[in-house]
Amino acid sequence: MAGRRPEAYKRGMWFALAMSILLLVADPVRARADEAGATHWEPLTPETIQWRAGPPSMLPGAQMAILEGDPSKGGFFTMRLKVPDGYRVMPHWHPQTERLTIIKGIVHLGTGDRYDANATRALGAGTYSSMPPRMTHFAWMEGETILQLSSIGPWEIVYVNPADDPRTAKPSQ
Repeated sequence: MAGRRPEAYKRGMWFALAMSILLLVADPVRARADEAGATHWEPLTPETIQWRAGPPSMLPGAQMAILEGDPSKGGFFTMRLKVPDGYRVMPHWHPQTERLTIIKGIVHLGTGDRYDANATRALGAGTYSSMPPRMTHFAWMEGETILQLSSIGPWEIVYVNPADDPRTAKPSQ
């Protein structure tokens, strides 16, 4: 029996090989870095984040900063949204899971097809929320609010009431 390994040893070797392959294939951080062609590490600190006008799918007053990826294309992205006190987002949904972290301010978040400021839950800084695809939600903000949003692009907002969509709203005369 010299040269023959016990059955448990063989199973253990196969398991270790399978786990090694799984880790190489399923490591999303490594895959993103390779796809992005990253050659160095550069952290974004609050003072280096570059804010610009918010996306056209949101009412005026919103600002955004893209931290990673491109929300207009397929793939993972992270962006921050900064909105003023009292800012409202009418009922809408997204086709992908939306992961939201509140950095500053209070988000009063509600669910459903009809905006009702009294039917919201107050979520303060440090709160994390993961909303499934097509979950209809709305919000209003207390104090200047900064949100960090991560998802898979392309990022879309689908308003329950098309008249609430800033991209199609007619200017008042």
